Amino acid sequence: MSSYTSSSDSHRCYVLCLFALVLVPVLGLFTLGLYLQPLYGDLTRIGSYAEKDFGWNKPQFEFKHPLSEIGEYQRYYDIVVLGDSFSTGRPQLHWQNYLVAAKGWSIVTLNINEIKLEQVLENPVFRNTPPKIFILGTVERELPRRIAYEKSCDANALLTRGATTAQPSHVASLVQVSDFKGLAKYVERSTSWKSGIKLGYVKDYLWKSFLRISYGDAHTYAAKVELDRKGPFSSINKNTMLVYKDDFLKVSWWREMGLSEISCRIGQIRKQVETNRQTQFVLMVAPDKLTAYADFIRDKNLQKISNLSALSDSLPEIMPRIDLALTTAINKGEQDVYLPDDTHWGSSGYQIAAETLMTFLNNP
Repeated sequence: MSSYTSSSDSHRCYVLCLFALVLVPVLGLFTLGLYLQPLYGDLTRIGSYAEKDFGWNKPQFEFKHPLSEIGEYQRYYDIVVLGDSFSTGRPQLHWQNYLVAAKGWSIVTLNINEIKLEQVLENPVFRNTPPKIFILGTVERELPRRIAYEKSCDANALLTRGATTAQPSHVASLVQVSDFKGLAKYVERSTSWKSGIKLGYVKDYLWKSFLRISYGDAHTYAAKVELDRKGPFSSINKNTMLVYKDDFLKVSWWREMGLSEISCRIGQIRKQVETNRQTQFVLMVAPDKLTAYADFIRDKNLQKISNLSALSDSLPEIMPRIDLALTTAINKGEQDVYLPDDTHWGSSGYQIAAETLMTFLNNP
């Protein structure tokens, strides 16, 4: 056998061995990815948890196409929303869709992380053709930081309203799924490899699992909270709940500004919005998971850390009790009001929020 043939065989063997060294780990990661199931939720992503354990299995009700607009405020709209991811993320699930479908209102949503309130109020469209309703939307934990730019109130200007009788905590359904025939459909979470297996997510899962086993904490932005009974989730894991770690920081963030100061600054924002005497101001606060599922949490120290109810009592004219509506549905066993793998509502949560808001606007 010639030396050339021998060299060629050696090279071929080297290439095949090198290819196997690369292919076998990739196939292993891909196989593990199939087991973990394709990534969907933001909490499973940032926490490197398995969709197999925390992914939702109850079909979600989605609109085929978003019925409201996002990002471009260049003409008159009945409602202008300045909101965060509860108003801008996953448009097919939006609470705004229900308002448009049920009421025929035109709605535009602006991203509060990109546009400031003063920019909206100075927009010539807002000045010349004011909307009927302006909604400031935010998740609970971020509320103090959303209004930190607002001028501080002096002691004599603080709002002093007494507690009021709470609005109905879970309104009778104003809209039925059948009302949206042709506009929406039920969808299932895909567990097929065709949805895309992210190898980076699989590698992170392995590494973070190692850290949790070895050191008890992987130092991610998502955390598990133990429940004292099975939570109303459609996921396989019903005994623990994934939450965003900043939800724990709301205690210090709210305490730093103070409830009275928060209430007063919101009152100042209301005055700016309603100065045209044509626009109604609404504060729409989405409670975080720690608040919404407080009655299910095993750690009693985490059950009473929210001041959202007290704030609602001080601002009854502008703040619909979405928190009460959601927690009532959750305590009655409604599944996936919040998605088990995500910080945000499932389709039932968005519908409950929309119905509560419609009731409030009809009877503020």
